[in-house]
Amino acid sequence: MTSRLKARLSQAWADVKRLDWHLVFMLGPRHKFSDAQWALLDQRSAITASVKLCAWLNALLLGVLAAWQMPAPLQLGGFVVGVLMALALLWQAARLWRRPTMRTLYLGYVWVCVIALISTFLMGVFSGFLRIEQSVGKEEAAQLAAVLVLLGVAGIWVLAMARNEMLAGWLREHEQQQQALALAQQLSSAQIQPHFLFNSLASLQHWVRSRDERAAILLDALTAYLRATLPLFNRQLLSLGEELEAVRQYLAVMQVRLGARLQVQIEVPEAVAPVQLPPALMLTLVENAIEHGVVPKLGAALLRIEAEQQDQSLWVRVIDDGPGLPEQLPPARAGRGVGLSNSRLRLAQTYGEAASLSLRNAELGGCIAELLLPWSPETRAAS
Repeated sequence: MTSRLKARLSQAWADVKRLDWHLVFMLGPRHKFSDAQWALLDQRSAITASVKLCAWLNALLLGVLAAWQMPAPLQLGGFVVGVLMALALLWQAARLWRRPTMRTLYLGYVWVCVIALISTFLMGVFSGFLRIEQSVGKEEAAQLAAVLVLLGVAGIWVLAMARNEMLAGWLREHEQQQQALALAQQLSSAQIQPHFLFNSLASLQHWVRSRDERAAILLDALTAYLRATLPLFNRQLLSLGEELEAVRQYLAVMQVRLGARLQVQIEVPEAVAPVQLPPALMLTLVENAIEHGVVPKLGAALLRIEAEQQDQSLWVRVIDDGPGLPEQLPPARAGRGVGLSNSRLRLAQTYGEAASLSLRNAELGGCIAELLLPWSPETRAAS
């Protein structure tokens, strides 16, 4: 019996220690955010025009309810004071919506009391102005003030707590998305690097042993590629111009390895160089074109990279004249490797539905990897 009692007491004490005293004593929001987090959360704190209109309608409704049970001579005053009171509370609610913190909540409590006092005073003034018996005016004003304090305090507490939890949840979701984005980026670069480096080093080893003159050229090209690309994989976004420089270094290595078989054409206007995209995205498309389009083809193969601006969009295409996509797979489902899947994931996380990646067969043979990126006026001005 003693051991059971001790176990229950121990469990009860553990439950007490797990209690959230912010909730038990209505202390207020429990999550604290840093300045950097607030800067991120400010993007989600905007109040839309629809919500503002709804708030005005509710203020009018509260004015009607405040005047509903009042004597006929006081109904107009109750309506006016009720509307003003509701607008003041909504102003305080908007502050809590943007900054649901302990400080804002307790300042909200003070404001509720101030609004109640002002409402009581206005009702008293209105009653005296109409020369109504003072007892009637005081009674209605006191009722209005009491209801206001009770509803106001409870309302702003619920708003602050709910909004604080909502923002904390959004931050956790955003952090998970960023982690997934970083992981996808690492997987994309990891998919290119080992496969590409292994084959390049194998060629280099063979040429060194056979004293082939191409060994020195390949070593220089490989060194330039690593110097250009390794720093880029630690960034979430980079410009199309930077990515193309890494692509040129990659293609330089492949041209040494494949010789005259690989022909390259790059036609990308300088004006679109500042457009941002996830790192290694173009490298993935080019590596995919080399592996599935250039290498399987007998004889010379052409790899073409082009960019075309259309209104608010930028189309970037990687085109090869190889065997193309397998006919048994629909174009929309072809090319479902890890690299392309991760590329689509990172595009969706960065731009949502404003960006896309698709593969299709060219009319004259070969494959076209087509990348759609947003091209905003701000980007155009920055360029």
